[in-house]
Amino acid sequence: MPADVAERAVPWWVRAVLWLAAAQALLLLLALVEPRSVNLLVPWPATPLNARFIASLYVALGVGVVLASLSSGFREMRIVLVGVGASTALLLVLTVVRMTLHPRELTTFPLFWLLFYVIDPALVGLVFLRLGWGAPGAPGPTPPRALWVVQAALFGTAGVVLLLLPAVARALWPWTITEPQSQLYSAFFLTLAVASLLAMRERSWAAVRWLVLMVALLALLVLGVSLVHLARFTSGGSTVVWMVVLVAEAIGCGGLFVALTVRDRSARHRSAAAAR
Repeated sequence: MPADVAERAVPWWVRAVLWLAAAQALLLLLALVEPRSVNLLVPWPATPLNARFIASLYVALGVGVVLASLSSGFREMRIVLVGVGASTALLLVLTVVRMTLHPRELTTFPLFWLLFYVIDPALVGLVFLRLGWGAPGAPGPTPPRALWVVQAALFGTAGVVLLLLPAVARALWPWTITEPQSQLYSAFFLTLAVASLLAMRERSWAAVRWLVLMVALLALLVLGVSLVHLARFTSGGSTVVWMVVLVAEAIGCGGLFVALTVRDRSARHRSAAAAR
């Protein structure tokens, strides 16, 4: 496998894979305004609060996928691609398991949901089969390694509890969620944990910047949704923890994105000036 694949021109079809995933995710942009629109994609019913939370997950992912698709190198796409593949594969498995164990849970057969989530991980797998992972890239400014350790632990723990212990997750969650929603949310949390572990290995800002932006955007969207529906929050202690984590993620990841983007651009300008 060519070692410099991360530096070479990205094939058009790789961008098309990302555009397909982004189109699906951004379908739920409307659900932030009109919660009933969540059923354009998601087959389970949801209250307005849960619908907007689901939309926040998808929209944050979709924005990151769009930006990754416009990047110049494969290095900037690969963690996002892993996120697309991991989340859709998990959602496919969870859906099939729930349909098997609870055959009357869904009132209609989720044809397009299943179709999308068979195609997406298969296409992501094809991308890595053809291109591999690529070179690590030249060292540059990156977020502190501790950030990714904390993110992986936070999202990983939450994801495992949501997936395997939905009753515990529902008791701890700051508002009312169903068991299917608990497991649906677990797919996104586990995906963020996997992405954070991969980000620990990266040496350049370009390789992780869209992940940092996605986490910051997700925190901002969920914070906004939480404030709109604050009356629906049922647990005081969980609500405080929830809000503190969201504010910390928004400020921490948002601030890092701005600071390291400026620093990276300055470093590149200095390198270009020195090369003249």
